[in-house]
Amino acid sequence: MSDYKCTLWPSGEVITLNGEDTLLNQFKKAGKKIKSSCGGCATCSDCMIVVKSGEMNLTPQTFEELRLLGNVFHITKERLSCQTKVTGDVTLDISAHEKNSKVSVPKSTTTILKKREEVAKSVRENEEKNREKPSEDWYRHWESNEADDPTKPKKLGGGKKPKAFNYSETEDSDKKDNE
Repeated sequence: MSDYKCTLWPSGEVITLNGEDTLLNQFKKAGKKIKSSCGGCATCSDCMIVVKSGEMNLTPQTFEELRLLGNVFHITKERLSCQTKVTGDVTLDISAHEKNSKVSVPKSTTTILKKREEVAKSVRENEEKNREKPSEDWYRHWESNEADDPTKPKKLGGGKKPKAFNYSETEDSDKKDNE
């Protein structure tokens, strides 16, 4: 097969692609970073690219691509680079992958190394704080002295007292029903 020209948008960089291999593999060979967690099996949709022009110069969507993306290509012009091959000159947008290639570690995941002395000091401080606090254990809390106070009425469901069930009323109604 012959080589085709691929213009990368918005930089305008032109690279040469052949029609034998997928765009994902060819971009990797050209040193472009395309995110893909499935390795080109069409199961993750991470390698999605946007076709700016030349959509007729791409191979038709494969079954795997249609299963994953559906028929959104006609609306969004997005294709999976792991399933797409070129058959002519195209202009593609891979800027979403270039933004993600400069990944910085978020501050929340940075590791802070402390010296043994600092760790021992913080442990001692925490132990002192715990000694100062009154123990608020919930272990067997129903046996506390507050629960045994007979002067306080026990609260049941919403502070309402349970109503006594009057058996005589039910017996009377049963007799009336039988008559």
